[in-house]
Amino acid sequence: MCPFPISSFIIFITNMQVTSDYSSHDSVAVLQSFCRMMLQTSLLAIPVYLGLFMIAVPFDIDAGRVKGMALTLPVVLFLLAAAAYAIGFLATLSDAKRESFEVLMSNRRHLVRFKTKFIVIGAGLFSLGVTSGTLLLIKAHL
Repeated sequence: MCPFPISSFIIFITNMQVTSDYSSHDSVAVLQSFCRMMLQTSLLAIPVYLGLFMIAVPFDIDAGRVKGMALTLPVVLFLLAAAAYAIGFLATLSDAKRESFEVLMSNRRHLVRFKTKFIVIGAGLFSLGVTSGTLLLIKAHL
């Protein structure tokens, strides 16, 4: 005896086939929403870092030119990460005439690779910004 009815198995397989048809569109939508979220996070990290820096470092300190540039490095990295996420967010499919399904799918694959490349660049820059900001705040506090 089968532990579950055959009709539920057929419904499950049918749902799986329908879901796989939309996977390309869903991947573009997921990448789009991820780029938007990380763009917001990168831009929000700038005032958070500056606020934490204002708390950690006394006002009467004279950092000098080199130390001042080093202290602004995380802000620059967060801005560059936001720019990379913005490029990934704004990239869309071209409005060229779509002759066939293969051309459309090829354009979607190219768009996914393009967005993924800028997500990786943005993630690297954001990680460097967080790491350098953390190290600079710890050094400034001690």
